Parts: sequence; C-alpha cells; structure tokens
Amino acid sequence: MISELAGYTLTRSIPDSVLAGVLSGSYKVFGGVVRNDAGQIVAHLVNAGNPANLLSTFLSPVNTAFSGLNTYQLYRIGADFQQLIGLAQASMVISGLTLAVSSAGFLFLNKKINKIDKKLEEMAADLKFIKKFLELQERARLISALKVIRELGQIEDISTKTQMLINSRQTLGEIHEKYKALLLEDKSVKELMPVEEYFTITAMGHALCSAELGMYDQATNDLLESQMTWREAAKTFVGEKVIGNEPQRFLTKKYVGHIKSEEIAGWMDFAEDTELGIDRLDQLRGMSPKIDINIFNSIDKEEAIAIDVARKIVQRDRVLQGYVDQYGYYSSLRKKPSEIQQYFDSLSEESKINECYVFLSNDKVGA
Repeated sequence: MISELAGYTLTRSIPDSVLAGVLSGSYKVFGGVVRNDAGQIVAHLVNAGNPANLLSTFLSPVNTAFSGLNTYQLYRIGADFQQLIGLAQASMVISGLTLAVSSAGFLFLNKKINKIDKKLEEMAADLKFIKKFLELQERARLISALKVIRELGQIEDISTKTQMLINSRQTLGEIHEKYKALLLEDKSVKELMPVEEYFTITAMGHALCSAELGMYDQATNDLLESQMTWREAAKTFVGEKVIGNEPQRFLTKKYVGHIKSEEIAGWMDFAEDTELGIDRLDQLRGMSPKIDINIFNSIDKEEAIAIDVARKIVQRDRVLQGYVDQYGYYSSLRKKPSEIQQYFDSLSEESKINECYVFLSNDKVGA
C-alpha cells in the first residue's frame, strides 16, 4: 500500500490563488481534479463516502439546487473552499459517476447496472428498443463479468486473480465494442441513454481491469479513446436533439424554470467545442424575437427529458475527463487503482471536508 499521493499533500484548505484561478477560468474543475490552463493537476478531490450509494440520474429529474452550480454561481456566492468542493460534488451527483476512478471500483459498477436495469424494465413495455436492448446477450455477459471481478478482493491466489482479470478484461472489451457501434447510431433520447450508460460502464470496467493488471498506459489510452468516442456522440446529441436550430428559444419565459442561463452557454460550448462562456447569451439575445408570442409557460415531457439528459451529459463529460487525468497520474506512479483505494481507506475521518478528501499540489501548498 502507498503511504501518500506523490506530489500532493492532504489538506483542509486551498490557497486563495487556486480559488481565484477557478473563478477566473484559468483553473477548471473536472469532476475529481482541478487543472490549470497548462493541463497540470492542481488538486485531487476524492469522494470519501460510499460510491455504491450514488443514485443514477438515468432519465430522472435532478434537484435544481445542483443543476446550475458552476463557476458562475461560485462567483456570485464568493470564493469559498467548501463551495469549490460543492461544485465537484454537484458534477458527481448529476453525472451519476464518482469523483475518483479508484473509488468507483467494480462494486460501484455493479450497483449502477442494477439501478439502470430497474428503470429500463419500467420503460420496456412502452419502447420496443428498450425491450430488445434488455435481451441483448452482451448485457448478460457484462453483468456476469462484473460479478466475477467484484469478488477479486477476497481471492488470495495471485495467479487465479490475474486470470480472472484477464478474462474479464477481454469480455468487457468485446462488449464495449458492441455498445460503441450502438452509441454511434442516431437515436431518440430514450434510446440513447441506456446505450450511453452501458458504454460508459464497459469503458470504466475495461480500464480498471487493465490498470489492475499493471497495464497502466494501456488503461489510460483506452479510457481516453472511449471518452473521445463518447464525446462525439454526446456532442451530436446535445447539438441536434436539445439545442437544435433555434437555441434562442431558451431565453424565453417558457424555459426560465427549467434551464439556468449559464447552463445554456455551457451546453452550446460543449456541442460546438468552444469556450465562449457567458458571451453566448449576448449572441442569443441578438437572435431572439422582440416579442415572445408563446403564451404557455410549460414544456412537453419529451423536451423536459432531453433537458435533463443534456444537463447530465455536460457534467459527465467533466467527470470523465477527470478520470482520464487520474489514470494518467496513476500511470506515472505505476500504481494500481486498488492500491490507491487502500490509501484512501486508511485516511482518518478528521481529514474529510464535506465527505471529500482534498489533495493539493505540493507547489501550491503555502502559496
């Protein structure tokens, strides 16, 4: 077991310079990491609670207290350390993922599948695609593979454990390619979401197996490739199915109770791979009609679902980027996720802040 995260110090405070960097946009929060504009990790944020207790946000409304929490709101409330942690934790809750890839583990993936499947079974009677999806042989193989590897901690024989990891990695890799093909097909929002969830789960499971086998660079590269595939599909969905040809409609009264202004800007930046931020709103205002002829202040159920999905996707993109960063860091240490997890588990309760451990880059300590 490792005794510390090399290059980082467990802390209960963050210098004002780091908070100012987040507020200015030169530092960005990607789920479990804070990066500077050069891509270097300034801080690791690790969820200390049980990740298996996280609820999936699969096609379910998200508490609006979380939905708009981002750097713009952080600016309005003030540069506060605990608000920075809240920003990362909100991303975690909305995205249905954890802040640390090592904490996700195989148990989290199993719990996540169970919750997704329960929702899918409720939808199966109304959607033929969902019923067919639930019958896929790949799904059964995935569940079997994860059930096997979640018991790895109880196996002492190294050769047996290694063989189980090899077999599960191969199975997860094959299934992942199947979901990749499905992900890249044009789908409605309700058809896309189970595929997107399973694609993400297989990507994480495959990378975890690789890293546990000591294939550190392979794990990082595979996860990065999966993230890029996921991002292209997600960008297309948000751009075409959610934003559409008239994004200025989001500025009308009809959407005030459903979408925050900064979210609109974030969605458009995500779909178009830009960083215009809040300036987007000025562009949209110039496109808006002078008179809003819509007398209704409600949106239909399908659009409400699409909005929740877009919200989840943008937050999930940040968390997935954090995963790639974390795997790159673990690769530099040449440490397995389980070894990192053992270190997290050894930390005292007093070291937590809002159910989170904070590790600050050594060159920022005392800055």
